[in-house]
Amino acid sequence: MQMKDILKVVASCTFIACLTLYGDLGTVPVNAKETIRVGSQGAKTIEDAIEKANEGDTIIIPKGEYKEQISVETDGITIVGEDGAVLEGAKITPTSSDDSMIYVCASDVTIENLEIRGFTLNKPSGSVAPKGICVDEGSQNVTIKGCEIHDMGCKYSKHSDDYNAHGILVDGSLKEPTKNITITDCEVYGLRLGNSEAVVVNGNVEGFEISNNKVHDCDNIGIDAIGFEKSTKDDRDRARAGKIFNNVVYNISSKENVTYDDACADGIYVDGGKDIDVYDNYVENCDLGIEIATEHKGVVVDNIRVNNNTIVNSGLAGISIGGYDAKKTGAAKNCVITNNTIYNTKGACFLVQFACDSSNKFQKNLLIAENKADAYEEACKDKSRGNDVSDNLSNQEFKGAKEVKVEFGSADREEGKATVVTYSDLSGYGSAKTVVKNK
Repeated sequence: MQMKDILKVVASCTFIACLTLYGDLGTVPVNAKETIRVGSQGAKTIEDAIEKANEGDTIIIPKGEYKEQISVETDGITIVGEDGAVLEGAKITPTSSDDSMIYVCASDVTIENLEIRGFTLNKPSGSVAPKGICVDEGSQNVTIKGCEIHDMGCKYSKHSDDYNAHGILVDGSLKEPTKNITITDCEVYGLRLGNSEAVVVNGNVEGFEISNNKVHDCDNIGIDAIGFEKSTKDDRDRARAGKIFNNVVYNISSKENVTYDDACADGIYVDGGKDIDVYDNYVENCDLGIEIATEHKGVVVDNIRVNNNTIVNSGLAGISIGGYDAKKTGAAKNCVITNNTIYNTKGACFLVQFACDSSNKFQKNLLIAENKADAYEEACKDKSRGNDVSDNLSNQEFKGAKEVKVEFGSADREEGKATVVTYSDLSGYGSAKTVVKNK
């Protein structure tokens, strides 16, 4: 056999061996996924590890205190903290160009099991708003899971409107939507927020889930889905196609917040959003339990479904629908509020503001109003009428409700349950986590 024939045979055998090993050439790994451990592999800091990482890589952050900010702008990165991994922001000063402990502007990113604390604005600012985690415009398929964000935000030095902070902010612009965001199993607490919110999706954000989180002891809104802050003329500028479920929200009040004159913070708020489901949440001891409204004139909050929530001891109202002023804010349409259990000792269990459309439905709810509370209130006269309020149960007689003898027993925050005591059959009314004890 001639030399060139021998070479052909060798080449053929090599090619066949490759096919046998990999199946076909299309599956030969080019850039194998890598796990990068901070503190080794040439990555002394978290930012070193991020700069080293390629799409598909996972970064492991060992237990310890890290006094650094993180910026993720590479697609396909997963960052996982081992138990006890802390981003400590107490010695970091937020600036207008760098005011997030974790900044994400990328797709297919996961941030998991990190503790963030201490990041604080020490004086009023119109341009700086400290954030635990910020997911910026254009990002897609981002998951924030199992993170603990606490004791950060604003240090109030005087009365001013120029205080803002967020635990988790997801932002979308008119130029670039932010899509498919998951915030789950996180705990956010002890935040001083100024005018802002603990956990929020704002603007052109499409497709989100906020679930299984604990949000508590903050001085402004707990969970918020916002629309129309950038433009009231562009329907894209609103959080939409989202779900807010299985969250526990408690001790939310703006009473000590210097940017407010009164206690008016919501546990859960849909402000101008669209096509959003709010269900299976437990809300306790908030200024206002769940609010469905829009603060902007000439637009509506629409197609919001509030179902199977348990709301205990809200200050102003358990559930409120419609903007607070018929001349200055927007209305609510196509909002369906069903099978919620609401207990109040002051304010109203259900408050109707600027909402006056038969497409709004309030049905199959259980309302218990004790002491100074009212079961039902219409705040804007004619602009609060025309909604379908029917087939509810309450210990007070009101529009379209059946009056029953029912008392509040106790609340179980850990289980998200409320116990009520009654002689009556409550089947089909209130939330599924309402425990009924018969006298």
